[in-house]
Amino acid sequence: MKRGFTFLEILIVLGVLAILATIVTVALSNFRRHALLSEVKNHALSELNLAKSQTLGSEGNAQYGVHFETLKIVRFKGAAYSASGPGNAIYELPTGVEISSVALGGPAEVIFERLTGRASAAGTVTVSLLSDANASSTITIFSSGLAQ
Repeated sequence: MKRGFTFLEILIVLGVLAILATIVTVALSNFRRHALLSEVKNHALSELNLAKSQTLGSEGNAQYGVHFETLKIVRFKGAAYSASGPGNAIYELPTGVEISSVALGGPAEVIFERLTGRASAAGTVTVSLLSDANASSTITIFSSGLAQ
């Protein structure tokens, strides 16, 4: 009696392995994209909290704010955003992620008031994946200056 595997059995095993590899690859890809979305949201929240903190601490005897664009977030010093401001801290969004919507009732920025930390604008900022229109995360900014 001969022992071993037939060619058909080897093909079936290779086919099953190929299917499993595809499933794992897709799952990891989705995980990575959603992790990027979460990273951008957390970074935006961090910038908002830092700007509020700098304002309340009267750092540089100035106000601070955060400006939102499609592919970047800018923390700035002053009572108004200037693209060429020398102290601007620019965060370029990773490839595949964008700020798809800024609904702050006016300019795409939030400036914090000295002494109170209140936000100049309240509303939402939506971060989305370019590859999946249904994958998004919303940042809510309250007039009190809190963001979540």
